[in-house]
Amino acid sequence: MSRKTIMVLVAALGTVGMPVIPSLAASGDVHAVVGEKVNLRAGPSDDAAVRSTVARGDEVVELRREGNWMGVRVLRSGEEGWLFSDLVKRQTASTLGGGEAAPAQAGFERLSPGFDGLVATIGERLGYRFADKVDQTGNGTLRVVPTQEWSYNTGRDAKMYAALALYQMWKNYNNGRPVTVTLGSQGPSAITIADAAKGPELTMPAPNPSR
Repeated sequence: MSRKTIMVLVAALGTVGMPVIPSLAASGDVHAVVGEKVNLRAGPSDDAAVRSTVARGDEVVELRREGNWMGVRVLRSGEEGWLFSDLVKRQTASTLGGGEAAPAQAGFERLSPGFDGLVATIGERLGYRFADKVDQTGNGTLRVVPTQEWSYNTGRDAKMYAALALYQMWKNYNNGRPVTVTLGSQGPSAITIADAAKGPELTMPAPNPSR
Protein backbone atom coordinates (compact mmCIF):
# COMPACT_ATOMS: atom_id res chain seq x y z
CA MET A 1 0.00 0.00 0.00
CA SER A 2 1.44 3.39 -0.99
CA ARG A 3 2.33 6.04 1.56
CA LYS A 4 -0.22 8.42 -0.03
CA THR A 5 -3.01 5.87 0.35
CA ILE A 6 -2.05 5.25 3.97
CA MET A 7 -2.17 9.00 4.70
CA VAL A 8 -5.62 9.26 3.08
CA LEU A 9 -6.83 6.33 5.15
CA VAL A 10 -5.43 7.78 8.38
CA ALA A 11 -7.05 11.12 7.60
CA ALA A 12 -10.35 9.38 7.00
CA LEU A 13 -10.28 7.41 10.21
CA GLY A 14 -9.10 10.30 12.39
CA THR A 15 -5.65 11.27 13.63
CA VAL A 16 -4.62 10.56 17.22
CA GLY A 17 -3.94 13.72 19.17
CA MET A 18 -5.58 16.11 16.69
CA PRO A 19 -8.31 18.42 18.05
CA VAL A 20 -11.85 17.60 16.98
CA ILE A 21 -14.18 20.25 15.56
CA PRO A 22 -17.40 20.13 17.65
CA SER A 23 -20.82 19.34 16.19
CA LEU A 24 -19.57 17.85 12.93
CA ALA A 25 -22.06 18.03 10.07
CA ALA A 26 -19.98 15.60 8.00
CA SER A 27 -21.10 16.54 4.53
CA GLY A 28 -18.19 14.50 3.15
CA ASP A 29 -17.61 16.65 0.05
CA VAL A 30 -13.98 16.74 -1.08
CA HIS A 31 -12.60 20.17 -2.04
CA ALA A 32 -9.30 21.37 -3.53
CA VAL A 33 -7.59 24.50 -2.24
CA VAL A 34 -7.45 27.19 -4.95
CA GLY A 35 -5.60 29.86 -2.97
CA GLU A 36 -1.81 30.04 -3.13
CA LYS A 37 -1.29 29.78 0.64
CA VAL A 38 -4.43 29.51 2.76
CA ASN A 39 -4.60 29.78 6.54
CA LEU A 40 -6.12 26.86 8.42
CA ARG A 41 -7.64 28.53 11.46
CA ALA A 42 -8.73 27.24 14.85
CA GLY A 43 -12.23 28.74 14.44
CA PRO A 44 -14.60 30.24 11.85
CA SER A 45 -13.25 33.78 12.06
CA ASP A 46 -10.44 35.99 10.74
CA ASP A 47 -9.57 36.60 14.39
CA ALA A 48 -9.07 32.89 15.17
CA ALA A 49 -5.53 31.60 15.61
CA VAL A 50 -3.78 30.23 12.54
CA ARG A 51 -3.19 26.52 13.11
CA SER A 52 -1.19 25.95 9.90
CA THR A 53 -1.41 26.68 6.16
CA VAL A 54 -2.49 24.61 3.17
CA ALA A 55 -1.21 25.00 -0.37
CA ARG A 56 -2.91 25.22 -3.76
CA GLY A 57 -4.12 21.76 -4.82
CA ASP A 58 -4.30 20.30 -1.31
CA GLU A 59 -7.50 18.29 -0.83
CA VAL A 60 -9.77 18.70 2.20
CA VAL A 61 -12.93 16.92 3.36
CA GLU A 62 -15.79 19.18 4.42
CA LEU A 63 -16.98 18.51 7.97
CA ARG A 64 -19.39 21.41 8.61
CA ARG A 65 -20.23 24.97 7.60
CA GLU A 66 -20.73 28.17 9.54
CA GLY A 67 -21.55 31.19 7.40
CA ASN A 68 -18.78 31.61 4.80
CA TRP A 69 -16.44 29.36 6.75
CA MET A 70 -15.92 25.64 6.24
CA GLY A 71 -14.72 23.19 8.87
CA VAL A 72 -12.41 20.70 7.14
CA ARG A 73 -9.96 17.85 7.56
CA VAL A 74 -6.82 18.02 5.39
CA LEU A 75 -6.38 14.66 3.63
CA ARG A 76 -2.59 15.04 3.39
CA SER A 77 -2.01 15.52 7.12
CA GLY A 78 -5.26 14.69 8.92
CA GLU A 79 -5.25 18.12 10.58
CA GLU A 80 -8.59 19.82 11.21
CA GLY A 81 -9.47 23.49 11.12
CA TRP A 82 -11.43 26.20 9.33
CA LEU A 83 -11.01 27.69 5.83
CA PHE A 84 -12.80 30.55 4.09
CA SER A 85 -15.10 28.78 1.62
CA ASP A 86 -14.19 31.05 -1.33
CA LEU A 87 -10.66 29.62 -1.24
CA VAL A 88 -11.64 26.04 -2.12
CA LYS A 89 -13.39 24.38 -5.05
CA ARG A 90 -15.47 21.22 -4.75
CA GLN A 91 -13.88 18.20 -6.44
CA THR A 92 -16.10 15.29 -5.39
CA ALA A 93 -19.66 15.51 -4.14
CA SER A 94 -20.74 13.25 -1.30
CA THR A 95 -24.04 11.38 -1.18
CA LEU A 96 -24.33 12.16 2.53
CA GLY A 97 -26.40 15.28 1.96
CA GLY A 98 -29.55 13.53 0.74
CA GLY A 99 -31.27 13.92 -2.63
CA GLU A 100 -32.27 10.74 -4.41
CA ALA A 101 -29.07 8.92 -3.45
CA ALA A 102 -29.06 6.97 -0.18
CA PRO A 103 -26.77 8.38 2.53
CA ALA A 104 -23.38 6.71 2.60
CA GLN A 105 -22.74 5.03 5.93
CA ALA A 106 -19.70 3.19 7.21
CA GLY A 107 -21.16 1.59 10.35
CA PHE A 108 -20.19 4.28 12.88
CA GLU A 109 -23.14 6.67 12.43
CA ARG A 110 -24.50 6.08 15.97
CA LEU A 111 -21.06 6.58 17.54
CA SER A 112 -19.75 9.56 15.56
CA PRO A 113 -21.51 10.99 12.49
CA GLY A 114 -18.40 12.92 11.48
CA PHE A 115 -16.15 9.88 11.74
CA ASP A 116 -18.71 7.79 9.87
CA GLY A 117 -19.00 10.32 7.06
CA LEU A 118 -15.26 10.53 6.55
CA VAL A 119 -14.80 6.76 6.53
CA ALA A 120 -17.64 6.42 4.02
CA THR A 121 -16.15 9.09 1.77
CA ILE A 122 -12.72 7.47 1.72
CA GLY A 123 -14.32 4.08 1.09
CA GLU A 124 -15.98 5.54 -2.00
CA ARG A 125 -12.67 6.96 -3.21
CA LEU A 126 -10.76 3.72 -2.64
CA GLY A 127 -13.51 1.54 -4.10
CA TYR A 128 -14.21 -0.64 -1.06
CA ARG A 129 -15.68 -0.30 2.42
CA PHE A 130 -13.59 -0.36 5.59
CA ALA A 131 -15.86 -2.12 8.08
CA ASP A 132 -17.94 -5.25 7.61
CA LYS A 133 -19.25 -5.29 11.20
CA VAL A 134 -19.14 -2.83 14.13
CA ASP A 135 -20.13 -4.28 17.52
CA GLN A 136 -20.33 -2.79 21.01
CA THR A 137 -19.88 -5.78 23.30
CA GLY A 138 -20.29 -4.04 26.66
CA ASN A 139 -17.82 -2.84 29.32
CA GLY A 140 -16.45 -0.15 27.00
CA THR A 141 -15.45 -2.66 24.31
CA LEU A 142 -15.71 -2.04 20.58
CA ARG A 143 -14.95 -4.69 17.94
CA VAL A 144 -14.62 -3.73 14.29
CA VAL A 145 -14.37 -6.51 11.71
CA PRO A 146 -12.95 -5.09 8.46
CA THR A 147 -14.00 -6.19 5.00
CA GLN A 148 -11.90 -8.73 3.16
CA GLU A 149 -11.05 -6.10 0.52
CA TRP A 150 -9.67 -3.69 3.10
CA SER A 151 -7.76 -6.42 4.92
CA TYR A 152 -6.17 -7.64 1.68
CA ASN A 153 -5.29 -4.19 0.31
CA THR A 154 -3.73 -2.74 3.46
CA GLY A 155 -0.42 -3.51 5.11
CA ARG A 156 0.45 -3.96 8.77
CA ASP A 157 1.24 -0.27 9.28
CA ALA A 158 -2.12 0.92 7.90
CA LYS A 159 -3.97 -1.60 10.08
CA MET A 160 -2.15 -0.29 13.16
CA TYR A 161 -2.99 3.33 12.29
CA ALA A 162 -6.63 2.35 11.74
CA ALA A 163 -6.73 0.71 15.18
CA LEU A 164 -5.29 3.89 16.73
CA ALA A 165 -7.91 6.02 14.98
CA LEU A 166 -10.71 3.73 16.17
CA TYR A 167 -9.35 3.88 19.71
CA GLN A 168 -9.35 7.70 19.65
CA MET A 169 -12.91 7.87 18.28
CA TRP A 170 -14.18 5.31 20.80
CA LYS A 171 -12.37 7.02 23.67
CA ASN A 172 -14.01 10.33 22.73
CA TYR A 173 -17.43 8.64 22.54
CA ASN A 174 -16.94 7.28 26.06
CA ASN A 175 -15.85 10.69 27.41
CA GLY A 176 -12.36 9.50 28.30
CA ARG A 177 -13.40 6.44 30.29
CA PRO A 178 -11.32 3.22 29.96
CA VAL A 179 -12.05 1.41 26.69
CA THR A 180 -10.95 -1.55 24.61
CA VAL A 181 -10.87 -1.59 20.81
CA THR A 182 -10.30 -4.68 18.69
CA LEU A 183 -9.75 -4.51 14.95
CA GLY A 184 -10.34 -7.92 13.38
CA SER A 185 -12.20 -11.15 14.04
CA GLN A 186 -11.59 -13.33 17.06
CA GLY A 187 -8.15 -14.89 16.96
CA PRO A 188 -4.43 -14.09 16.83
CA SER A 189 -4.72 -11.87 13.74
CA ALA A 190 -6.68 -9.15 15.57
CA ILE A 191 -5.19 -5.88 16.80
CA THR A 192 -6.32 -4.75 20.26
CA ILE A 193 -5.77 -1.50 22.14
CA ALA A 194 -6.92 -1.65 25.77
CA ASP A 195 -6.63 0.90 28.56
CA ALA A 196 -4.60 -0.38 31.51
CA ALA A 197 -3.32 1.12 34.76
CA LYS A 198 -0.24 2.59 33.05
CA GLY A 199 -2.06 3.70 29.89
CA PRO A 200 -3.23 2.09 26.64
CA GLU A 201 -1.61 -1.23 25.71
CA LEU A 202 -1.28 -2.52 22.15
CA THR A 203 -1.57 -6.20 21.22
CA MET A 204 -1.00 -7.17 17.61
CA PRO A 205 0.06 -10.19 15.56
CA ALA A 206 3.70 -10.81 14.77
CA PRO A 207 4.95 -9.54 11.39
CA ASN A 208 4.38 -11.83 8.44
CA PRO A 209 7.69 -12.12 6.51
CA SER A 210 5.84 -13.03 3.32
CA ARG A 211 3.82 -9.79 3.25
